[in-house]
Amino acid sequence: MTKANQQQTDHVAMANESRLLIRLGLLPQGSSLEQLELDLQAGQVIGFYDWDGKQLYILSQSGGVGVLQKVTFSHEFTHALQDQNFGIAKLATQVPDQGDRDLARLSLAEGDATLSMSQWAAKNLSLVELFTLAASTAAGSDQMAAAPAILRETLLFPYEEGLAFVQGIYDGGGWAAVNELYSKPPDSSSQILHPALYADGVEPVAVSLPKVPASLGAGWQLVTQDTLGELDLRVWIEGEHPTSAQTDAATNATSQWGGDRVGLYEGPNGAWAVVLLTDWRSDAGRQAFRDAAAPAAGRLAGPIAVCGGPSTVDVFIASDRAALDAFSTCNPIG
Repeated sequence: MTKANQQQTDHVAMANESRLLIRLGLLPQGSSLEQLELDLQAGQVIGFYDWDGKQLYILSQSGGVGVLQKVTFSHEFTHALQDQNFGIAKLATQVPDQGDRDLARLSLAEGDATLSMSQWAAKNLSLVELFTLAASTAAGSDQMAAAPAILRETLLFPYEEGLAFVQGIYDGGGWAAVNELYSKPPDSSSQILHPALYADGVEPVAVSLPKVPASLGAGWQLVTQDTLGELDLRVWIEGEHPTSAQTDAATNATSQWGGDRVGLYEGPNGAWAVVLLTDWRSDAGRQAFRDAAAPAAGRLAGPIAVCGGPSTVDVFIASDRAALDAFSTCNPIG
């Protein structure tokens, strides 16, 4: 895992994002995104590379170097080599309002390191050590399963889907082709999930949020905004603990993602509104998302509206009807 130091964390931005995810139903009421991430990583991370301090860390409860520490070192040493040759910081994986792009670029770095680690383990570990490794990596699975889906999925994505993406590039051109990715890193989780989009140069559509409507008066502001991307929108459609059928349906509803932007607006006396604007690469994709977005938004507190255009679907959620009507471009649901 690559990691910046604690001083680089923007605590205000994390608190704002917490409230946005809570309003979307992706985090429990009253929770802290920053604390949830720290708690989850504390049970999963046994090593990391700090590109700011140029330091590599491996954790061992016994103080010894076992098979898990050896394999982790091979992964983190790959991050050090990435940094030395390409500059990990240049990937810009911690921009507060570019979450989907950050996830895609992190998937490049982690997929690369995971592939390198896997090849090292296959060449250097005995069968017994491989079984030992499998057993040790199963630890913490209960903690992972209990985490909110949005955290679980975004934590696993760079290692699982990132590995699949990099493996495909490696199969086609070896390590030279993988190295070439750093000169033009992926820009969306869609490009990771659908490598043909990356190969064909299909970039996300830029989507802009509206200004605060004048009808709301003074005291309102856009406190945070981000791009959810195909992965996070799929998680939002699925809800917590989905069945395989629900996952398949959510995957279908988001597979034609073209771009999005989501923002949390806050006003006086606890009033708020969430605006989610999305763009789709096909009419079938747009319709599939619209059909799925209405019941997903219907799980949330507050009035909602789901509106559609020629290639767009817009979702509005608010604390009250006046705030909803100020932002929404169509009639509320219900």
